[in-house]
Amino acid sequence: MLRKIILLFTILAAGATFGQGSARLPDNKELVGRAKSIYIHSDTFFMKREQLESSLLGRTEFKSWDLQITNRKDLADLLVRVRRIPFTNHFSYTVTDRTTETVVMAGQVDSLAGTPHGLIADEIVHKMKILRGDPLQQQKQAQPQSNPGPSVKPDGM
Repeated sequence: MLRKIILLFTILAAGATFGQGSARLPDNKELVGRAKSIYIHSDTFFMKREQLESSLLGRTEFKSWDLQITNRKDLADLLVRVRRIPFTNHFSYTVTDRTTETVVMAGQVDSLAGTPHGLIADEIVHKMKILRGDPLQQQKQAQPQSNPGPSVKPDGM
């Protein structure tokens, strides 16, 4: 009887692990594409999170995607974390999907080339354009081309 119970638990455990392996993790394009809100955290004194928030909110693409910045980590779809590498001018950042904990973007900027918050915002928007598509280009394509029609010559010419 004990052997049957052990065998039953072994079969159930094997089935549970098999079922877990078949779950598909969404790719980065899907995770970034469905994101609606962002939470920003800065681990460095040299760049305040408000600076990065302001830089992102000032981008036309960011507005076109209807993204929001929230101060509640538990409500955000994407988490942005910025760190400064000690004794350098290098700032590294990661953008992580909160629910799957998948890193969807990462990079490093050098503050000698400009302000770190502006450079990080530029990189994030550029990488999001690749994953989500350029909203400004899509708006241009969606607008109808103004066609003046055939030119009409005045009489006598």
